[in-house]
Amino acid sequence: MSRLVAHRGQKHNLPENSLESIAEAIKCGASAVEFDVQLTADSIPVVCHDANLRRTAGIDIDITRSNFSEIKNISIGESSRFNDQYQSVMLPSLQNMVSMLKESPQVTAFVELKDESFNALGIDAVLQPVISALQPIRKHCVVIADNLSALLQLKQLSSLPIGWIIHRWHEDDLATARERQPDYLVVNRKYYNHKKNHDFSKDDWAWVMYETCDPQQAISLFRMGVSYVETADICSMLKYMPDNI
Repeated sequence: MSRLVAHRGQKHNLPENSLESIAEAIKCGASAVEFDVQLTADSIPVVCHDANLRRTAGIDIDITRSNFSEIKNISIGESSRFNDQYQSVMLPSLQNMVSMLKESPQVTAFVELKDESFNALGIDAVLQPVISALQPIRKHCVVIADNLSALLQLKQLSSLPIGWIIHRWHEDDLATARERQPDYLVVNRKYYNHKKNHDFSKDDWAWVMYETCDPQQAISLFRMGVSYVETADICSMLKYMPDNI
């Protein structure tokens, strides 16, 4: 089974973080997907990378300052990329996404909680509704975030596995990971210097690296012991993955 992760779904040719994008990735054979979660002012988790809808919807609206009823019918069709092709693609709630994913228990979902929501609403306010919404897929999802304190608090509240996103390659962060024991470490591949010859398979956690659309680069990372590699074009990438990776 491939360990490629569809980063925000099949976002290469579909609006990112949409039900349609995630569904297409699964249809292509993805065994893992990743998407982002922000929280509305009335505590409804929605699937979106940015706290503001300007980039994906073309509307200057802050999710954390809006009630769900005000934004649930907004198109996230990314007109800057796709013109009017996907105007029917709407902002999904986390509940919408979970309802779809519970029909695909073979697919691991990496659910990223964003700092903008933690900063605007507080850790407790974000964690409780997210944990509740994820219960139907609790056996095949992983919660990831930059905020290690939030992840450790989540670990106290639920049995969901956690993944810490780091933004550098530094021994201090690796030492913190050895102390705090996240289930996954997530890092942009650009932060890793390949001359270090790190054996990723020997760490106590599984490594996730993002992102690449180069099959050989993904295969190289797998052979170095990286467990998961995120890609924007999983439908193409899966065609080049050998069976023994």
